[in-house]
Amino acid sequence: MKRLQNSMNFRKTPFHSKLVDVADENYKGYFHCHEGMELLYVFEGSGTVVIDRQIHALEAGSLFLFQPFQLHHVLGKLSQNTPYVRSTIHFDPQALTPYISPCKSLGPFFRQAWRDQLRMQSFPRFCDDYPIEPLLRYYNYRIPAEKPVVKLELFAQLIMQLLQFLQHRYQAAVSVDEEHSLPRTLSHIELVMNWIEAHYAEPFELDQLAQDMHLSKYHVSHLFKQETGSTITDYLLARRAKEACFLLTATDLPVAEIGHRVGWPLPSHFIQQFKKSIGSTPLQYRKWHSAL
Repeated sequence: MKRLQNSMNFRKTPFHSKLVDVADENYKGYFHCHEGMELLYVFEGSGTVVIDRQIHALEAGSLFLFQPFQLHHVLGKLSQNTPYVRSTIHFDPQALTPYISPCKSLGPFFRQAWRDQLRMQSFPRFCDDYPIEPLLRYYNYRIPAEKPVVKLELFAQLIMQLLQFLQHRYQAAVSVDEEHSLPRTLSHIELVMNWIEAHYAEPFELDQLAQDMHLSKYHVSHLFKQETGSTITDYLLARRAKEACFLLTATDLPVAEIGHRVGWPLPSHFIQQFKKSIGSTPLQYRKWHSAL
């Protein structure tokens, strides 16, 4: 299992991006989250994106918004003839606040996108309505040539422009969705993720999961791997690690108690699995955050 990648050091890099990036053909993706926010735009490619236990199509022209500590997975279906070309922008919302707080309209939407539960985080065909590709290519050319202080300003300008586009699309889409919303049928994979959400703190039994899904163990495991590119076990471990990160930073609970609450009742096993996922021990993670 690859690291959860939620320990990006925003003290040194409040903005980090790959504005025009071609994924390696071996790219598979994995479940992970970030301390900051992420914007993902797809120039070329196809596949799936999982956000908060919902599956979305990954297709050219789409934009995705990931909130802090939000578990997600991007699976690009790659070949020599079907590359995956994207922009990824990671940023610390605290670092963006001084730039955006004077904006009376954009400021409230930014805080909503940062902290609230959103109705939409996947925006298909985003390029049809907004000049996002020339904007990203311009900043991709401009930012590397500037001094560090100017780079920060340019990153802030770029993100604010993207947020303005998002605000317009989000508010229009949500108003239409409220008028025409219909119950949504969940896929098998989404039902599996919902099951794990309800049971991740308990000892995991694939037999019980398969029985509750009315599928064989092989079939449910195969479907999950085929749809997401990851195993059910990888998803379970990522979900537990995400919750542990939250409890380590938001509470004063003892480390052993946190391990027990997220499904690792043995302290030694909790430390081992957390370090495998995050890259540090739980205590080191807590100390680093307390020093911020």
